[in-house]
Amino acid sequence: MTYAVNGETETVRFTARDAVALTLRLGFGTTRSEDRFADWAVVLDVASRELLAPLAWARSGAFIRRHADGSVVAAWRRAAIATQVRGERQLELLGAAITTLEAAAVDAVVLKGLPLGKRLYADAFVRCSSDIDLYVPARQRTRAASALSTLGWQRTDGAAPWHESWTLRRPEAEYHLELHSSLVSDHLAHLSVPTPGAAAVSIGGVAMWAHAGEFVAPYLAAHLATHQLPPLLWLVDFSTLWKLLSPSDRVRAGHAAQRAGLGRYLAWACQRASLVEGAAMDDSEALGMLGVESGRRRDAHSVWRHVALAASPRDRMRLIGAFLVPHRVRGDLKAMMSYTLARLRTRLTSLAGASRWYGRVEPHDDKSAGHAAGARALRLAREEMVELTRDVVGAGGSLIVRAPGGSMLPTIPRGALVRVGPLPPQGVSRGDVVLALTRDGEPVLHRALAVEKDFVVLCGDAAIKADPPVPFTRVIGVATHVRYDGVERALGRRPARSLAVSALKMRRRLARMVRRGR
Repeated sequence: MTYAVNGETETVRFTARDAVALTLRLGFGTTRSEDRFADWAVVLDVASRELLAPLAWARSGAFIRRHADGSVVAAWRRAAIATQVRGERQLELLGAAITTLEAAAVDAVVLKGLPLGKRLYADAFVRCSSDIDLYVPARQRTRAASALSTLGWQRTDGAAPWHESWTLRRPEAEYHLELHSSLVSDHLAHLSVPTPGAAAVSIGGVAMWAHAGEFVAPYLAAHLATHQLPPLLWLVDFSTLWKLLSPSDRVRAGHAAQRAGLGRYLAWACQRASLVEGAAMDDSEALGMLGVESGRRRDAHSVWRHVALAASPRDRMRLIGAFLVPHRVRGDLKAMMSYTLARLRTRLTSLAGASRWYGRVEPHDDKSAGHAAGARALRLAREEMVELTRDVVGAGGSLIVRAPGGSMLPTIPRGALVRVGPLPPQGVSRGDVVLALTRDGEPVLHRALAVEKDFVVLCGDAAIKADPPVPFTRVIGVATHVRYDGVERALGRRPARSLAVSALKMRRRLARMVRRGR
């Protein structure tokens, strides 16, 4: 980072801490004169990863255009436009869903999303939002499911009365909708949480009921605490909301939180809001408490946060029980064992914490762990991967994942970094290498052998047996490039050839024949 000091030039290293602080100032609209000397490529990288790029463009676009180089300005503009376009398409889908739900006598309340953007920033389309969240009373969930099905939405996860995920596949992108019958996540079902208050809102001519009232702040606090490494946008959201509330509104929000057993959650969120405001002022201690280091931001697993914020020992034990054995699979021994084992297998690696790297790849033991502008290796924990990938890929971006296994040898070496981008307009084609989720929630990078109407058949280049069919709703993105030993190359539609892999496949076939003959 370069500053002019008394007519002379002084060079200062521009770190992730500088970039995070500046990103927050851009989001709050409080830039300084010296910010013009920033490493703008790093700042854009941070803003994109923390979902603040569109808001920063809306509030500080003139500053960015004046001081950033042309390529960064163009990329920033594209990110803002992509968020606007996706928001408009979500609004169209939301309007159709609301009309259909009302016709089915379903009382739906929109949570977060477009109404929250309008309330906080007077613009519904400056918040990155990966899905549409709707609250529907539990007794109406069956009617809601039938209504959404008529619009082409397909259930991909969960079931009433718990959290339920739906997907709608369009030629340009995949869209996601979630149904809730509680304002807190399933593992907090023991709490006495009220039904949401609602206010009539109109966005782009679409009328809807949006979450309003004294419980909005406690709800956002619980939502913030539930996610590991939540984007800084959500902290800016909460900070902005809290500032908009009058002193009496804050008192009412506090009382509502206490009644629901979320008093500590609200206090924690208020503290985080203060920290993010301090971080925007270059407060080193605040940045440290937010987990921001010289090249990354770190966060503990959300389960530890919930344990610390629980209102009582009894609530703490209920929460741990719900984390280990989710409510949705209780009473079904087979489903409970399958779901719990898959969940623990995919999430145990993140119990110690997670990191978000800025402007470089995450260090690794192999030689492929060098620097790569605008990319980071992503831990393939199911929930975190799906949420982050939908945010990035859904906005037309790409991200880097690490391939730890050897099922795609020699095309993708073990430990190689693979760039995953959005699905092309024509959809998945035979020969594409795609990132998808198997039935038990495991992420895989495999090649498409056959593409049918509703599913795709995948197989690793080094495997002798194809995977079970994967519905298109579980296809996350298409792999475009692989990087290994400092060299990046495009992925072709045909497997790379290798005598070693051919020999390995022959040995596997022989082993299968021997087993069958016994």
